[in-house]
Amino acid sequence: MPLSVTGKNNLISVTSFTHASAWQDLGVTESTGGSYARQTISWAAAASGARANSAQISIPIAIGQTIQAVGIHDALSAGNSQGFFQIGSALRGSASVTTADTFTSLAHGLSTDDRVFFTTIAGETIPTGISITTLYFIRATGATADTFTVSTTSGGSALDITQRVSAPGSVRSRRRSRSRAT
Repeated sequence: MPLSVTGKNNLISVTSFTHASAWQDLGVTESTGGSYARQTISWAAAASGARANSAQISIPIAIGQTIQAVGIHDALSAGNSQGFFQIGSALRGSASVTTADTFTSLAHGLSTDDRVFFTTIAGETIPTGISITTLYFIRATGATADTFTVSTTSGGSALDITQRVSAPGSVRSRRRSRSRAT
């Protein structure tokens, strides 16, 4: 039997997501400097099987830093990272690498110089040559409605994917970065 609304409310009422942080990349380098500090997350009571933060979270960012992701932690400092959410990303679907450094993802909707990152859907292996902590550029070469290649720089060479996989991984794209001007 699936969870009832009461069961869902009970499940999401216990959380170790107590603090939000800012990351300069995809979960590797937490922001520092200036008045930066992780911020407390205040949670509203669970209702109708959902739960949301009950107050706006504002994270102070040092001048000159570009923030790529918001992290979730179980402590104000140190503690355990519970994961991160890339700023401005949208799920674009799954992709497989089956030929010559080219990803196949039906009707992906990506354009040249869109930024993408890769994650696994259910623990699949990311192809050798791809990192889950790197933000890639979509290349013009090899881009069709259903295929694309990636580079670590805008207009750069195609990334060398040394392992082909037919099991899909998740592709998320983003249109822009959030940065604080100097």
